[in-house]
Amino acid sequence: MPNILNQDEIDSLLGAMERGEIDKAENKGSLSNNVHDYNFRRPNLITKDQLRNFETVHETFSREMISTLALFLRTNVELSLVSTEQQQYSEFISSLSSTSHCVVFSAEPLPGLAIIEVNLSLFFGLIDMMLGGKGDVETEIRTPTDIEVSVMDPVMDRILDKLKGCWSALMEVKIKKERTESNPEYIQAAPPDAPVVVLAFDAKIGLANGIINICYPLPMIQAVNEHLAASAGQMDSYYGRRADEQTRKQVIQALLEVPLPLAVELGSARIRGRDLMSLSPGDVLVLDKELSELMSVTISSRALFSARPGRIKDRLYVRIQERISHDKGSPSNISVH
Repeated sequence: MPNILNQDEIDSLLGAMERGEIDKAENKGSLSNNVHDYNFRRPNLITKDQLRNFETVHETFSREMISTLALFLRTNVELSLVSTEQQQYSEFISSLSSTSHCVVFSAEPLPGLAIIEVNLSLFFGLIDMMLGGKGDVETEIRTPTDIEVSVMDPVMDRILDKLKGCWSALMEVKIKKERTESNPEYIQAAPPDAPVVVLAFDAKIGLANGIINICYPLPMIQAVNEHLAASAGQMDSYYGRRADEQTRKQVIQALLEVPLPLAVELGSARIRGRDLMSLSPGDVLVLDKELSELMSVTISSRALFSARPGRIKDRLYVRIQERISHDKGSPSNISVH
């Protein structure tokens, strides 16, 4: 039974509280630990489970970019996803430097425009490495020239190409580079109060290091979630994604055209080794079946039907009498000839 306080114990506890021997705030601690701040003006419109799909895709993207950039630049590369946050578009733009290297791209058939931002320390370091340096240059706060942007294009093209390949795990998209900008304020890919998802990558390439941000608008992510929800009903818990109806029909049609070996078993017998060695033309073997018994029709060495033999002119035939059931229960009669 649970402990029940008597009146004397209750009075002693109340007296101790009045004298300050027991801190009243101790009882409130357990409640305060379960309270979390929530901004109803800016709710999280994407659940953590939905964000987990994107984190998995971009973790794969970071791993593949390591090998791609290492082969392209011939140097050590470290790239890791460090954060995934839901923000307003204006907050994302405000968090960037006034001068940066941004690539705006689309992902058809998804709506909206996404942004890849490479900060200047990493940008100029990569430029130095592609021109023969080691990437340990002093960061200049200035707008990149057209020549520097052109030198950087092969790196950005590889990033977009790997991003497209990793997105195929969710759905097929066609990623297209729309334009480049050096001032984030001029991009205007979404309204200021529009929610976005921002993924930040920490990059260390040679002696160059910096941050790569990828910003996705909410309509783009919601379209992916709707696609995943629609295809969830076509997922098998063991084998994964099911084929569409047209593919299934094609597979079934191809299976129906496969020729299968069919044989009719007249009967069987057991024979000793010495009798087998002495067999000669004209000898008669007695089988284990009578003439009135049904014969087994086997397909690919599996008995599926029972049949009765017959003769039409100079050709033998069998009439199917019943299907042999391999499950519990008796064979089912059918009228197949």
